[in-house]
Amino acid sequence: MKKQIILMLSLLILITLGQKAKAQNTVKVTTEADTTVYDERTLSGEHVYKIPQFPLSNEDFNHFLHNHYQASNVIQKNRLYTKLKVVMTIEKDGSISKYEATGTGTQAMRNEIVRILKLLPKYTPGTRDGQPARFRLSQPFEFKYE
Repeated sequence: MKKQIILMLSLLILITLGQKAKAQNTVKVTTEADTTVYDERTLSGEHVYKIPQFPLSNEDFNHFLHNHYQASNVIQKNRLYTKLKVVMTIEKDGSISKYEATGTGTQAMRNEIVRILKLLPKYTPGTRDGQPARFRLSQPFEFKYE
């Protein structure tokens, strides 16, 4: 009977020590992923920012937009003066995760300009203090017909 009690106590001690050792090996991660979106219009001077870079030169972008603009039935049917602003969220890898188109013109027109922008290659990612960061950028568009 004494041997059984000693065996049970020994087993209990071993189980307790094993659980403490296991708990000490578990590392609890307390840092959260940075999901902050920095707006190009409201950056403070406290940090060093590098705004995401557009994948095309201005000339190449104008050529790209003109080609897709000419091919778009939605834009060709809308013969009204249209002024749009598209706000895009550029992710840490340079991809665009969100488009918000506002302004004059029909919803079909806003959807069409977003569709055209989705055809562009990825941006060069932006940084905050040398670390990749998410940014919100605004791009104005104006369509005039003569």
